[in-house]
Amino acid sequence: MGLSSSQARLLTITARLTSNEYESQQISNAKMRLATQSEQASSEYISALNSQKLMFTTYDAQGSPVTENLTANALFSYSDLKNQYALVNSHGQVLLPSADVKNFENSNNLSEFLRSYGVTKMYKSETLQTNAELLESAEYQGYYNNWINAIQELKTKTYTEQDEAGNEVTLTSDQKYQLEKANTYNLYMEALEGYQDAVLKYETGVSIDVDAYLTRLTEAKAAYSNTITYDTWLQSQLAYETTTQKAADGTEITVTNETALYSDVKKYFAAQEEMVMEAKSLGCTSEEDMYVYSDESKARWYTNLWYRLNGESTDKSAQGANQSNYEILDAKLASSSQWIQDALSQGVITIEAATYMKEPNLVPDSNRPLTLQLKGISWTPKEYTSCTDFTTEDDERAIAKAEAEYNRKNNEISAKDKKYENKIKTLDTEHNALQTEYESVQSAMSKNIERSFKAFS
Repeated sequence: MGLSSSQARLLTITARLTSNEYESQQISNAKMRLATQSEQASSEYISALNSQKLMFTTYDAQGSPVTENLTANALFSYSDLKNQYALVNSHGQVLLPSADVKNFENSNNLSEFLRSYGVTKMYKSETLQTNAELLESAEYQGYYNNWINAIQELKTKTYTEQDEAGNEVTLTSDQKYQLEKANTYNLYMEALEGYQDAVLKYETGVSIDVDAYLTRLTEAKAAYSNTITYDTWLQSQLAYETTTQKAADGTEITVTNETALYSDVKKYFAAQEEMVMEAKSLGCTSEEDMYVYSDESKARWYTNLWYRLNGESTDKSAQGANQSNYEILDAKLASSSQWIQDALSQGVITIEAATYMKEPNLVPDSNRPLTLQLKGISWTPKEYTSCTDFTTEDDERAIAKAEAEYNRKNNEISAKDKKYENKIKTLDTEHNALQTEYESVQSAMSKNIERSFKAFS
């Protein structure tokens, strides 16, 4: 019985020793993982010590440099003495805050766009100011656009006429003009000959109504004048309409009146003519000589932006109306210094710099002197590392954050390591006690077996 219980105890001790050895191995592995974590924390801390952030340098009103974190908002916001940049995505679109996009989309021309930022034109006289405001108003712009659209529509119109054989033929607008020009010329020459003949007869004493011939000649001359050029003929077709009315005596008479379309556009041209005359009297040689901006620097900044979004015309172009040249930038990204640094370094976005050289702007349409073809403006792609107002400095915030994280992780690792050390000591103590007991039981079993063999022998 003693031998059996000793054997059972020996097995229990052996199992416990094996368990201790396994637990010790697990703790050793955990300590190795702690060493790896400590090494990783050190690497992250060292990396943070080497981290840098992009900074943007501008100048205040006194010309002193002001440095701030580089963000899209820092680039977009206007400031005097500041280089102008644009952020461009892989599709060539400018990334803009929603406020700038809204101002552009709500503006039909550059003047309206500038006014949305508080920039106005200050003309050199009240007459210039009044007429410029009229010509830029939606009402007068509508008069002119309706007139131009009607002319373009008339150019594509076709006419059905009968030739000398009585057959119907279709004429283009230009062919119709050539036919009427020939007819009015013939009628004018006939009226001229009739008037000259009537004058000769009157001078020889013949009683004749010369005034009637003169009236006919005047009307024929006016009709012919309207066909001198294709453009004058087109305009005459739109300017007047002829109706047949009954006179008091019951006879039918032909009455010619101005069309409403022509009456409206005459207001536009009258304001334009008065403006041009006033400009000449003031010695202005171009439309740009007639005014100054309330803020020239700010006007230049947003004129550059208009050019990048719309193209070279001061009127809203097809490109600008299609909204293909820009994209709204998320407000969170616009205020993030980390996003712009990562996006630039990874090539997700690129930089364009605005440059301006004074060149005379052109008036492409003499009928619209307030519409200009902008010159001297360009946007040039540029490496962000070559921008002199982009600088780098140690990211103190990131370093402080990394140091706090490093200390936290190290404290956690130290606490766990101390816990593991204490556990190992406990296991070692227990292991030694078990080993001693194991040897004692084994020795007792050996003596017990020896005594049993002696008794049997």
